[in-house]
Amino acid sequence: MSIKSFIKWSRTAKLQERMSIARILGRTWCMEELLDQEKSSLVLAMTHLLDDPSSMVRLSLARAIALSDTVPRHVVLALSEDHPDVSGTVILHSPVLNDKDLIDLIGRGNKMISIFIASRYKLSHVVAENLVENGCADHVIALLENKSVILSRSLLTQIVKRFYYNARVRNLLSLRTDLSLKAKYLLMKSVCDVLCESKIVQKALSSRRIKIIAEENMRVGILDIVSNVHNMSNVHNMQDLCELVDLLQEDGQLTPALLIYAIMIGAIDFVVVILANITEYSTDRVHSILSTGGFHVIRSLYELVGIAPDISDIFVEATIVWRELAVGAILVEPSIIAEKLLKRIEKMNLSGGSVAELLEMIERIHLEVKRRYVRSIANRSSSLIAAA
Repeated sequence: MSIKSFIKWSRTAKLQERMSIARILGRTWCMEELLDQEKSSLVLAMTHLLDDPSSMVRLSLARAIALSDTVPRHVVLALSEDHPDVSGTVILHSPVLNDKDLIDLIGRGNKMISIFIASRYKLSHVVAENLVENGCADHVIALLENKSVILSRSLLTQIVKRFYYNARVRNLLSLRTDLSLKAKYLLMKSVCDVLCESKIVQKALSSRRIKIIAEENMRVGILDIVSNVHNMSNVHNMQDLCELVDLLQEDGQLTPALLIYAIMIGAIDFVVVILANITEYSTDRVHSILSTGGFHVIRSLYELVGIAPDISDIFVEATIVWRELAVGAILVEPSIIAEKLLKRIEKMNLSGGSVAELLEMIERIHLEVKRRYVRSIANRSSSLIAAA
């Protein structure tokens, strides 16, 4: 049948007939055993079908050619901006569409098309980055739900910064194991802010109480984040931790309370990076001071970073307790550090408002780490019982 005859036939053919011929034309093209003249006729016929009044006909064509990498580009590009059923079929599967094509489609501003692109199998980092920069929360949700896409840590951090306000985005991010420490902190902070701004919370608690609870939970959350970092000799892990500390300093989170808590749970690598960041000493030098330095040397280090002289002795004692317990130990149980520290402080005969405030905080930390330790034992026991 000549192209003229085909066009004439299509004007009077029924819908089912046109759908059938569209499917046949697409499958015939995919056979790739055609003469040049036959290919030319097929291209003209498929091009004519792009203007068919029924999207069902165009969908039949799209489904037939979606996986082919030899289909003429103009056919694929036209179908990619068609009715959602049609465009989705092509965008999700066609190997003809390259990164530039996909970025151009994103730039057209069609929300549904961008969602299809975000759901595309093994989407490239370049296109994913463009979606995050120019897309909306729905696009990012589709991207995070696409298990075939590998998202870099920097891109995930960018997602947290841009879309922290969206509950679904936060939930999808919280399920990932590849977030940087910085991204985990920003995610935790956004959740904390949302809870503090909740009308239910504001009705139930005073603003002062909300602030206290938020600060305590931020401290606990930060230390939970860093306590899960292992193998600090790894350059990437250390860089990750340094980036987190820089951000914590910008946010005003590097407080004496956080520092004493970190010492008491044995997060000494975190303490080292904090002190090195503020003093601009090397991490090796700071670690050496904390591990082998005398009482006065350690106190000078803490006072150099801004710890008041009336409470610096407590920080030194906490460090020495950690040091004594850490010798030859694989894991230092946090409640033991707190317990020993409280006993030593009682003998130090310290006084003053700052001291009393810090002591109260240490007692709260002691209680908290004790409860968490017991809960972890209970959880492990439950897991063993379930496994048995």
